[in-house]
Amino acid sequence: MAPRSPPSLAWLTTLKATQLKALATATGLPSSGTKPLLTARLLASLPISKLYHPDPASNDTSTTPRILSIDMGIRNLAYCQLALPARWPASHTSNQAAPSALPVVEAWDRIAVAPRPASAPSETPPTKEPFDPATYAPHALSLLSSLILAAAPSPPTTILIERQRFRSLGSSSVQEWTLRVNMFEAMLHAVLHTLRAHRIWEGDVYAVEPGRVQAFWLSGEEKTGEKAEGGRVVKGPRKAKQGKEEKIRLVRRWVEEGGVVVLEGRAEETGKGFVAKGKGGVGKKDDLADCLVQGMAWVRWEENRRRIVEEGVGVLGGLG
Repeated sequence: MAPRSPPSLAWLTTLKATQLKALATATGLPSSGTKPLLTARLLASLPISKLYHPDPASNDTSTTPRILSIDMGIRNLAYCQLALPARWPASHTSNQAAPSALPVVEAWDRIAVAPRPASAPSETPPTKEPFDPATYAPHALSLLSSLILAAAPSPPTTILIERQRFRSLGSSSVQEWTLRVNMFEAMLHAVLHTLRAHRIWEGDVYAVEPGRVQAFWLSGEEKTGEKAEGGRVVKGPRKAKQGKEEKIRLVRRWVEEGGVVVLEGRAEETGKGFVAKGKGGVGKKDDLADCLVQGMAWVRWEENRRRIVEEGVGVLGGLG
């Protein structure tokens, strides 16, 4: 018997705007716009897979889909590498899934791209940190060489880079530090483009909007980034802080309760430090949480995309 063809996506044109927005959020697409715009966006994006798919009959681990998720920073750049199960996405990821059907976190760490310059106590004025393209270009190459060319057990097939804002918290001014991270972000994309163009590394690179990741994982009032307290709506720095705390709690549940990811090797040590309190805990947990929820969001977006295409309208209300 010939395999059944995926159902047509024409049913999307019959949905309400709220349903279209929900599908867009579940697949990592922009959820704003009119019904015709949302429908066109979904019709154009849903049939296209954004993850490498190896031969399921192959035992070659070098062809396993691996996602490198990077949370941008200079002092605190966090990254993780996820390896997808051999039969993925044949088994839908759920809290009941066996460990062998869950994404494996092979690496999870936070690093300083460039250390602070050391100044002698008697030096006046203190040494100013250089931040020019010529200084940071080697940092970009060194970072990606270690994460891709020297990656163990195999290099990533998909790289996700957190898209940086031009302004922080709606401020009218652009902070110098924002410009610095934005420049380094552009350098990473340039290096990756060069590696791909010369076939030194073959994979896909995507910029990920943090707001879409947060909208996917956080439910209720946190999903919109606003929360009423005493009749007031929380915005600005307090809103951002709430989002960070919620993502830290989410990742802590994943590590403590299991059923979402499996930590292996050094990532397991990072996980122990993430849930530990006091001196035994790791610092900057928000950055470590950001890179992991970004990577897992991408996995779920791709799984949801596949289910929408294959299962049709019956998938409504059942996406995770």
